[in-house]
Amino acid sequence: MRSRLPVGALSPVAIGGTALGAVLVAAGPRYPVAVATDGAAVGPAYGVWPLLAVLAVVPAVVSVMLLLVRQRAPGLALIASVGAVSVGQLLLTVQLLLDPVRAARAELVAPAGVGELRPGPGGWLLLAGQLLTVLGGLAAAREASALRGERSMDEPAIGPRTPPGALLLGVGCAVLADLGVLAAPYVSTNPWLVPRSVLDAPVWAAAGGFALAIGIALAVVLACSTPDPRVSVGGLVGAALGVLGVVAPRVTVAALAGSGGLRVALGPVLGVAGVLGLALLACWVGYRGRRAAGRTALTGGYAPVDGVGGPGALARLGGAADRLAGAPATALAVRCRLAGAGLTVLAGGCAVAAALTEPLRLAADLPHPQLVARWMLIAAGVLLVPLGVLTATRRLGPTVRPALAVVLVVVPLAAGDPLAALLAVLGLPGVSAGVGLGLMLLSVALAGAAGLAVVLAGGFERDEVEVTRTPYEGPLPAAAVAAAVLAVPAFWLPLLDGVGWGTTGVLQPPFGLPSWALLAGFAVTAGAALIGPRCRPARAIALFAGVVAVLLFRVLRLAVTPGLAVGDSVGEGAWASGLCLVLVLVAGALVLRGVMRGVLRGRPKAVPSSAPAALALPEREEVPR
Repeated sequence: MRSRLPVGALSPVAIGGTALGAVLVAAGPRYPVAVATDGAAVGPAYGVWPLLAVLAVVPAVVSVMLLLVRQRAPGLALIASVGAVSVGQLLLTVQLLLDPVRAARAELVAPAGVGELRPGPGGWLLLAGQLLTVLGGLAAAREASALRGERSMDEPAIGPRTPPGALLLGVGCAVLADLGVLAAPYVSTNPWLVPRSVLDAPVWAAAGGFALAIGIALAVVLACSTPDPRVSVGGLVGAALGVLGVVAPRVTVAALAGSGGLRVALGPVLGVAGVLGLALLACWVGYRGRRAAGRTALTGGYAPVDGVGGPGALARLGGAADRLAGAPATALAVRCRLAGAGLTVLAGGCAVAAALTEPLRLAADLPHPQLVARWMLIAAGVLLVPLGVLTATRRLGPTVRPALAVVLVVVPLAAGDPLAALLAVLGLPGVSAGVGLGLMLLSVALAGAAGLAVVLAGGFERDEVEVTRTPYEGPLPAAAVAAAVLAVPAFWLPLLDGVGWGTTGVLQPPFGLPSWALLAGFAVTAGAALIGPRCRPARAIALFAGVVAVLLFRVLRLAVTPGLAVGDSVGEGAWASGLCLVLVLVAGALVLRGVMRGVLRGRPKAVPSSAPAALALPEREEVPR
């Protein structure tokens, strides 16, 4: 049901939540964040409370100033971006309250010895402030969307627009920022302060790190995708301030607390570089927008800017990005698809090479490990390389692309267990990283980059295609929803009942890197099953084919298992995967049946949100493409 709230009703909620949240977040570190069992407060490694207070208050102050000068849309975009980043900070604070020692937040808590710590009043203030900031961001996002819909009825088709090269530059800056928040916050020789990256962090800390990365990427992509350059600048500034609030305290504490055994790590430095990149990008987009607006006012219409004006290297970089991106979305879709195809071939090749090379360099007296998942890596490579080649072709590439976007998740599914086992023994006496381990990590990184490229290609492709929305009803959506529901037990429950077979289900302890890989597989499978009925027929068939490949790959784990011991049996996850596979095949068959009926009747191919229902329209009613 469409919301009946008038435009502007949520603006007080957005600015009020952000302002009050900023005050609470600024006040939190002033009070004890953690308390020892004897009631003594445990302070940070180095007192940086003034810096934390400034970083918390600046986004709220900037947003209020924008609203005071009647720039409501940029102010709301800034608040929405800060709220997206604050989701990850909220989860990190939950980990701080649950276990202050393992949270590794030296800017807030620095344990000085063995002893249990409990959360103090400062931790609860931080939690409440970040929760209010997230709620303010949600309200701002809803308000900005309503404001954009209202203005789109009155805005002319010409005027200043966000440069097309902003998206490419923004994605690059977001990657740097994501590396900064995903890596270890500092280097420590203090036995009571053990920094961890998201790969080996506790559950809530790892979830917070991933949420930070997703929130940063989402905020930057949405900011660079909006046509209004003022809104784009607001979103980019909000994302930069949000990232700065995460990485700046890490760098400052590590630099000032050298006597406490801390040193600056590479990750936060990359995050600071990402912040600087976002700030420069916001300046460039704002300059281009003001220059285009000035020309529009002088000429009475929009005059395209020849080249890129502006100071020095920034202007040349922006011009190069514009020339690389090209104006039409079709060109961007092709470039992103080709980039994703190339990265996919590289990821598949690295997976096969990782399976055929030694993952560790061991001393002469140590036995060499035998990885059961070696065949899974080979299967992932064999599956991805042909798909990447087909995606690069001009004729089949756009059709195969949705399947590739789904199938790329097989790389983390194959590499999760061996990576967890290898990283656990890395660093022991006589054990060091081998070529296979590096290739395995490289294949996962390349698969992630390829997935981002093909998803962006799909977004640009849909910008140039008129898609008619139809009711989400009929047998096809029912089968797809049932498959998405069955994806929960298929990935969350173990494939094998027994011990010694690794992590084959999300709920199977211990929760670690393989569990995150299974969560990614579940998210991709369920999401593709739900999106399929809303796609065009050829894309829907490709999407369901990709889901089938992922489910078969998951069940393949049973085939490479060396043998079941007495008392072991096939688990519930295997049966649920089989049922989910059957339902996805049924959904694909319904789409194909609808396409064949449309061809036989000489009609255009309709969007298969309900294939039989779409074909039941009267003869004189034309089905839109």
